[in-house]
Amino acid sequence: MAFSILSRLKPKGSKIRRPRQQRFSSLLFWTFNVTAAAIVIGLGWQFANRMFVKPPVSSTVERTDMLVKAGEHIQLNVLNGSGTPNVARIYTDFLRARKFDVVEMANYKTSDVQQTYIIDKVNDSSASHKVAYALGISPTKIVVQLDSEAFVDAAVVIGKDYPYTNPMR
Repeated sequence: MAFSILSRLKPKGSKIRRPRQQRFSSLLFWTFNVTAAAIVIGLGWQFANRMFVKPPVSSTVERTDMLVKAGEHIQLNVLNGSGTPNVARIYTDFLRARKFDVVEMANYKTSDVQQTYIIDKVNDSSASHKVAYALGISPTKIVVQLDSEAFVDAAVVIGKDYPYTNPMR
């Protein structure tokens, strides 16, 4: 009996057709929703990318008084005392990009220096402080060793703590 009632409500072979206007509004509704979802996902990706992957602004403020100015020549030696090969090359490229004049790059007399430090050879504290600032090391790691025969202002001795300095970041 139940089968016969269902057959009376919906005749065989007939489809329920929505009016053309209702189909168009449904298509428009879904198109709008998919487009809005794509925009939200795209904006969310851009937000996450700028906040966590590649932030547009550094959180550190660059001190302009610690940058090498035009016409200023700070000559350096870069000495690798870490025992790791090619670290002096990375430091040299880093310092040259910041307008320091790296005259010589060599190995230090020992290869077991623990902390990176700067040797001030001409008692020019301004130049050695600028080098320390550029490398991201403390100014307390500047050692004054006057050398009247030195042709450079300072020497950078790279220690085993090199992964924690600015050239390696």
